[in-house]
Amino acid sequence: MSMVVPLRIVKGDATNPQAKGSKVIAHICNDLGGWGKGFVLAISRKWPQPERDYRDWHRHRADNDFGLGAVRLVCVQADIWVANMITSSGTPRLR
Repeated sequence: MSMVVPLRIVKGDATNPQAKGSKVIAHICNDLGGWGKGFVLAISRKWPQPERDYRDWHRHRADNDFGLGAVRLVCVQADIWVANMITSSGTPRLR
């Protein structure tokens, strides 16, 4: 038996989640090692750790699991983690 939980939309700053307990900010990344457009700018302005970790992860990809489907959780505050998720090969193209 599965429970259906209604989706609750909360407006505000995604880098300042308003919930009790541990929080994960899901962040989708490409597999090119690129960081610098979109939501990552807000993340980088607030915390340097996710970008540093992503770039290091990419730089050493021959020796780790960096690739489509891989996820790294980076602790940015005692109760906030950023999940860098490799979800796209290359960069998306607008049509």
